[in-house]
Amino acid sequence: MRSRGWYWPVGLAALLVVSAGANIALLVITSRDASFAVEPDYYAKALAWDETMAQQTRNEALGWSLGLGVEPTGERGRVTVAARLTDRAGVPLSGARVAIEGLHNARANRVLTAVLEQRGLEYAAAMPLARPGLWEFRVRVTRGPDVFTATLMRDVPEAR
Repeated sequence: MRSRGWYWPVGLAALLVVSAGANIALLVITSRDASFAVEPDYYAKALAWDETMAQQTRNEALGWSLGLGVEPTGERGRVTVAARLTDRAGVPLSGARVAIEGLHNARANRVLTAVLEQRGLEYAAAMPLARPGLWEFRVRVTRGPDVFTATLMRDVPEAR
C-alpha cells in the first residue's frame, strides 16, 4: 500500500502558486486602469507633515488669496485655467511664478501640469482637460523668497 503523505505538500504548494498568481493578476489589472491611483511619494509626504503645516502657517502669514477659474477655450479638449492672485489688501500680485497640477477625481492616475503665464492682472494657461467634472488643482506660487501653496477643487465644464 502506498503512502498518501505527499498530497499535503503538493496541495500547499499549489495553494501558494494560485495565491501568488491572483496577486500578480490584480497588480497588472489595477496598474493599467487610470481610475486607480497612488499618490506619488505618499510616505515621504506623510513624514513631512510638520513641513506641510509650517507651509500652511506661511500661507496665512503672507495673506495672499488665490481665485481659480476654468473656462473652455473653444478648442476641443482644452480649457483655460486662470488664477488671480491678490495680497491681503486685495491688490493683484505680479511677477510670480504660478505652477499648477490638475487631476480629475475619476482619473487621478493622470496628473497634468502647467506653468501659468501672467496676462494682465491674472495668470493663465490652456490645459488639455478633456474630461468634464470635478478636478483637483494643486497650485504653487513663488515670488522672490515667498512661497504660497493651495489645493482647490473646481468643476470643469465640457471643452467643445
